[in-house]
Amino acid sequence: MDLKELFRAYFGCDSTATYRAPARINLIGEHLDYNGGLVLPAAISLYISATISVRNDSKIKVYSLNTKTGFEIDLKEIRKDSKYAWANYVFGVFSILLDEGYKIPNGLNILIDSEIPLGSGLSSSAALLDLIVYLTSETFSLDISLEKIAKLAQRVENDYLGLKSGIMDEAAIALGKKNHCLLLNCQEYEYEQIPLDLGDYTFVVLKTNVPRSLVSSKYNERVEECQKGLELIRKKMNVNNLCEISVLELERFKDLISDEIIYQRVKHVISERHRVHLFVEALKKKEIVSLGKILNESHLSLKDDYEVSGPYLDAIQIAAIHAGAIGARMTGAGFGGCAIALIKKDSFTKFREEVLNEYSNLTELHADVLEVDIVDGPTKCLLH
Repeated sequence: MDLKELFRAYFGCDSTATYRAPARINLIGEHLDYNGGLVLPAAISLYISATISVRNDSKIKVYSLNTKTGFEIDLKEIRKDSKYAWANYVFGVFSILLDEGYKIPNGLNILIDSEIPLGSGLSSSAALLDLIVYLTSETFSLDISLEKIAKLAQRVENDYLGLKSGIMDEAAIALGKKNHCLLLNCQEYEYEQIPLDLGDYTFVVLKTNVPRSLVSSKYNERVEECQKGLELIRKKMNVNNLCEISVLELERFKDLISDEIIYQRVKHVISERHRVHLFVEALKKKEIVSLGKILNESHLSLKDDYEVSGPYLDAIQIAAIHAGAIGARMTGAGFGGCAIALIKKDSFTKFREEVLNEYSNLTELHADVLEVDIVDGPTKCLLH
């Protein structure tokens, strides 16, 4: 059955529209969004879609084709509950929109279908949040800007779901632009669209098939460790966040931060901020080999100083380099999920085969290597 038939089978009525939002990769600048730094994400051609109809009552009824589960809640009685599982992301959007004063006159039937791997580091949750905000705005003429969509989605994660996330994921998806990456200042929420012209090279996604959950992982622990480092540095220097500190200033704080683990976390943040500037400069000059070198240095920092990669991400990064990538690193929060690699466009078939073989030998798991395009953000599907 197609989506229309599936919708009719579950909700007992015809659908009226379908919307979709992309996944994202982060090219460089990992774990900087909540430290006030610059990041460089891009939206990619893996999508989550929502087919909808407007109800006559105030209920939100959702069903996922991926999990084969459905839930419903009344707009007048929205609350977070573990029994709602993934649907808390959907219900959280409506809770925050209502709290912000937006008028939602009717409930919705929503059929979710996603090709974004869950727990992969490609921001499936941010894509879902952006998608629900976007389609609600479009359906009820709420006139929410793309910039505001990202902020509202982030508020759902922070205030409703309890994840101490920055703005990067939601902004990367909401503000996605075809063949561009987004240079985003997470402290000021300012951004620049930068053309992603790699010539004969392209980015591919390397999926470890080891999922992770941000809320239950050590993500929040890293946030707290960075905050501890910042508080220690503030004893000597007046700064708002770690990303205001240059790599040249880092050494002077070594004695101030006696906890080696905290120092390593701070070291990653400050050095990664520097790598973002180097990466953007190399991208604008089309120095592709330099891009690869920076990617590799970023992965080593995430592995050794920030300790968020793990054996599977390390294995697939090593496999990518051995298979001919000029650079590769984990993307996303880590603890499993995906990496990205920069390869020659005409080498994909051979590259994929070699990565799959080496990764399998190293881990006894099967990986996926995905060709992706850089795409626009949330849209209404023209052919519903």
